[in-house]
Amino acid sequence: MIEPALLLVITPARGGQPIRIAITKRITTIGSDGTADIRIVTAPPHWVVVHRSDQSVEVVIAASGARHTLAPGQALDVDTMRLGLESTATTHEREQALDALVSALAAVDSAERGVELLLEGLIRTAGADLGALILSDGDSYRVTAARDRTGAPLENAAALLSDTIVRDVLGTGERVQLDDVAAHSRYGAIPSVTALRLGSALCLPMRLDGKTLGAVFLARHGRAAFADPVLTELRVLAAVSVPFIAQLRRTPATTESTLLGESAAIRRLRELVRRVGPSDLSALLHGPSGSGKELVARALHAASQRADKPMVAINCASVAATLLDAELFGYRKGAFTGAVADRIGLIEAAHGSTLFLDEIGDMPMPMQAALLRVLEQHEVKRLGDTVPRTVDFRLVCATHRDLEAEVEA
Repeated sequence: MIEPALLLVITPARGGQPIRIAITKRITTIGSDGTADIRIVTAPPHWVVVHRSDQSVEVVIAASGARHTLAPGQALDVDTMRLGLESTATTHEREQALDALVSALAAVDSAERGVELLLEGLIRTAGADLGALILSDGDSYRVTAARDRTGAPLENAAALLSDTIVRDVLGTGERVQLDDVAAHSRYGAIPSVTALRLGSALCLPMRLDGKTLGAVFLARHGRAAFADPVLTELRVLAAVSVPFIAQLRRTPATTESTLLGESAAIRRLRELVRRVGPSDLSALLHGPSGSGKELVARALHAASQRADKPMVAINCASVAATLLDAELFGYRKGAFTGAVADRIGLIEAAHGSTLFLDEIGDMPMPMQAALLRVLEQHEVKRLGDTVPRTVDFRLVCATHRDLEAEVEA
């Protein structure tokens, strides 16, 4: 037997209990004939032949000779049945990743960061090549986050994603699942299908109190269905996304709405934000704890040319020094114990937006040096990775400490 175990899941198209078969041999024949390795009485005599490799299978349909490769989490419709592939190793990794995601979501301090984490989890669970979280906005919509499978931002996502698919899901509140996008009569000719080389796609609505707040868009370059266990996990993650999407639907903060007051000091502050906000200058906010430094940071972001993307924020004092490195820079799978999947860091997540580092004075000195290199080179390297990634963000920091006095001391 080859490890890890691969399970072929056969599900009747009209419903019914799925049949799980361990694929232990290099070649397995399936059909109703008595000589078949696995007999299914409702199938043709010589139905399919399954060729196994270490991490995937090739399904050969006897009647047509067509060949289809399935990786864990993918599925294929053959006649009146659906064939899906599961892996015990992949299932265990997904469970670990979901546990880690739940723990991370419990610690997030903003809807924007929650959305970024959820999108990473959705792409990883689906085995997708790209994904996006979409927020309904009246008769239109906006893309709140878009990533490829490496965690890199998807540039010009709003122009590239299939407008037709997204609008259909937002309008009907029903999911659209396409195992072969190009072959579909309605969606196959859409320019975005060609631009993104979409093979299969899934768009799930996010609903609350009977209203569709947004959608999850996931796509693969290859033509393969999303297996039922993966669909179940994706629907759960889409449901978890709803509270974060609901928060993002609130009216964006403005300088006038966040910096309240009519004293001379507040008026000077608002004027300073109005003048400095549109620039790309880095900013350091100084003041005692509880004085509203994050409100000023958000006002600066709202007044900037980057306001169309959510600000990324973290309190450096609230994260253990041993974890802050991974939070900021991200990591590759296997970089350390517990790194079960690639993860984008906050610096990358802030690409095209604003990165707010609260209590920057509590950041360890070695990490300050690493951050300085990012600012100088405009590149970030994930833990355990050798490939630098270009980043473009505005840095806003805050502290209650007198940094100038500490430097002179």
